[in-house]
Amino acid sequence: MAGQNLSPVPKRHVRIVVWILLTLLALYCGRHWGEKIGVSLLIPLIIGTYRRFRVSPGMIKQRWTVAFIDRPPTSFKFSRYSRIEVTHAAQTTYGEMMMFGALAIIFGSILDNFFPWLGGSYQIWLTKGINEQVLAWQGNSETHFKENLEFLQSASGLEVMVR
Repeated sequence: MAGQNLSPVPKRHVRIVVWILLTLLALYCGRHWGEKIGVSLLIPLIIGTYRRFRVSPGMIKQRWTVAFIDRPPTSFKFSRYSRIEVTHAAQTTYGEMMMFGALAIIFGSILDNFFPWLGGSYQIWLTKGINEQVLAWQGNSETHFKENLEFLQSASGLEVMVR
């Protein structure tokens, strides 16, 4: 994929080290061999699944890596879209804590911070009309959000709309 990655770029080598450490821990702590093997197979699916965004001339490419296996990139041409829309979805709130308990806050923050491709609070969308939109970036860092938005705006020439 030629071009420039939108930050942050997931570090595969760090994820592989975490995978190895968690697998060793699972093999040491598990009760039955079936559980040990099941957890050892589930860990790379969780740790090794992430999404990357790369801006190339005239387009953005989205590539999923599932269990450390790269999927083919999907390309979206900037000329097809009319604007960039940005959103900031609130992370897990105290209202949800009252409804679902303190675990909602704990698991919500774990998901938002360690797995931002599942639900990062900052989102950048390429849109055309009302029903056609594609996710261009998602994460939790305001710094990365601002950098990526400026870069996408300069690369695409599209106007930004906040929703």
